[in-house]
Order: sequence, then structure tokens, then C-alpha cells
Amino acid sequence: MKGQATELVREWPHALDRALSELRAVPGRQGCFVTEVDLTEDEVKALNLFEASARHEHVSFRDPATNELCFAFLNTPVGLGGASEPARGVSHVRISLTDVRRIRPAESHETY
Repeated sequence: MKGQATELVREWPHALDRALSELRAVPGRQGCFVTEVDLTEDEVKALNLFEASARHEHVSFRDPATNELCFAFLNTPVGLGGASEPARGVSHVRISLTDVRRIRPAESHETY
């Protein structure tokens, strides 16, 4: 639309879908989702590259509990040490998203 800034929304990489499989809303903190997951070395690298490219921008992802499309800000991932299950990865990481919002489907009468 003329006169309005357009914001880039980065899509969560499919190579990291497993990392969000246990993502859940934080009780008592509206719009905040978190997960702690073991990641492989390649997943840690992919997450770090994605986080750097998406810094200060919205990220789109599917809520694994509802399969609804959402967007949010990705906080800097926090390394929590070695993997809790070494067969699943090399590092245990906390991933959190804030200002999570559901994306409503476009209605048929809207034009762009």
C-alpha cells in the first residue's frame, strides 16, 4: 500500500522443523512460546545462521500444537550445554519466540 512500510517476514527453515516440534505457549506470558531441544551440529549452525538473518524481523512458523500459521520475533537462542540425549544431538538449546500472533487467512473481499 502506498505510504506504508513493508516488513520482511522470514519463514522458519524446514530443515529446523524438528526443533519446534515441542514448542509450547508459556503459561502466564501472553505471546511467548518456548522449547528446549537437542540439536545436531548441522542444526545448531542452521539455527545460528537463520537467527542472524532474521534479527529484528518477524519469523513465520506453524504452531505444532494447532498447525496454525503464526509470526513472532525470534529471540537469540540460548545454549544450555551438551545434549540431554547424546544420540539426538550435540547441544541442548532453548528457542523462544515473543509477540507471537496468529495469522488470519485473507478474506475474499480484501485486495492488495
